[in-house]
Amino acid sequence: MKLDKEWWRTVRFAIAEERRTTRLMAVLIVVGVVVGALIMMIHGFTVTVG
Repeated sequence: MKLDKEWWRTVRFAIAEERRTTRLMAVLIVVGVVVGALIMMIHGFTVTVG
């Protein structure tokens, strides 16, 4: 019984870890897109002004 409980805890921990990693990836992608858009806007603004 003890071994079964330990195994379930390990599985649950792995799932939680994977979910956190997925969320981290999503956040990184969103940040990258926002930063990329800002850089493009700044470059476009510079080109328009220049």
